[in-house]
Amino acid sequence: MNRTYAPAPVLVACALTFVLYLGAYMRLPLVPLFASDLGATTVQVGMINACFMFAAAILSLPLGLVSDRLGRKRLIVTGMAISGLTSISLLLVRTPFQVGAIYLFSGIGLACFSPAMMSYVGDVSPPQSLGRAYGWYTSSLYLGMAAGPGLGGAIAAGGFRTAFFFSAAVIAAGLLMGGPRMPTPPVVIRPASLSLAADFREIVGNRTVLACWIATFFSTYAWGALFAFFPLYAREAGISVTHTGLIFTCQAAANAVFRIPIGHLSDRTGKRERYIVAGCLLFALCIALVGVFRDAVPLYLLFAGMGGAMAAAFTAIGAALSEAVPTRVRGLAMGGYNTCIYGGFAVSAATLGTVITRFGFSAGFVVAGGMCALSILAFALLFPQTAAR
Repeated sequence: MNRTYAPAPVLVACALTFVLYLGAYMRLPLVPLFASDLGATTVQVGMINACFMFAAAILSLPLGLVSDRLGRKRLIVTGMAISGLTSISLLLVRTPFQVGAIYLFSGIGLACFSPAMMSYVGDVSPPQSLGRAYGWYTSSLYLGMAAGPGLGGAIAAGGFRTAFFFSAAVIAAGLLMGGPRMPTPPVVIRPASLSLAADFREIVGNRTVLACWIATFFSTYAWGALFAFFPLYAREAGISVTHTGLIFTCQAAANAVFRIPIGHLSDRTGKRERYIVAGCLLFALCIALVGVFRDAVPLYLLFAGMGGAMAAAFTAIGAALSEAVPTRVRGLAMGGYNTCIYGGFAVSAATLGTVITRFGFSAGFVVAGGMCALSILAFALLFPQTAAR
């Protein structure tokens, strides 16, 4: 970071984000298999993931508004607490329905945490460093995503519930040690208005925001196919649970590694939309090709390519959103962004299970990648030329 940067708040945000996603993503490759062992069908596994994502999607926007009015820190701490309780609760479930109910609760935790933390990073970062800020923040997020599945898969050798216990312990330790050290962001000179409708009209009238929301929704629609169904595809292909977790780790590690340099490049060029378009198209291609491979080695390589593509697209989206809106409504913009993320995941989980049941895993992955690629046309039409500096 350079001298214009405010390192302490961003570094604390990075540490808390890493811990939360490390603990939460320890569950990622395990919950579909855990639910399947409890008797869930492929469609039911998709619906379990849909419950989680729908809760996060529905609540992210209103909770983003809450963070504009009550402050970011309260929402961040609450979200971490709920995520830890989710892992503890998974120790007690005995039916697929109970898994779905607990995962719904997990969605509430992410809806509290993600918009507030994304807004917090934008609040404490100077405008000329937004790309770097979101590069550091999202790198910590994806490092947590990278380490979590592999760690969870390794611990799950001793049983799914053992891994869920360790997940809860990791999140609780981060909350207790990091929460009190989180600095308060600067005071907003012009606070959010008393009219929620006026704030919302301001956001939805912003073409940059709408373009970024569309790209985000359809990218995560494609990404959701991996979350919900790749563990089942890998097991059918004879890939072990440990390798399944490490394949996800490979994708997330590549994602994390490229975030910071891409953030620096996007700050220097100012052409955020170029990274969004290139990243989304490459990501769509990689998703569509997943069903072609049934051996671990090519899947490791393919998932690494996905990670690099996601780094390009999502780092640029975060910076473009933050610089397109004032601080007083940043929580609302980031809430909508997170609604698109979890909405994409939810719709993917709810719809692709039927496609896969009827036509097979390969067809499901092709549909997911194709939808992502088509969305870039809408993004290109909406993103204003004046926003590209």
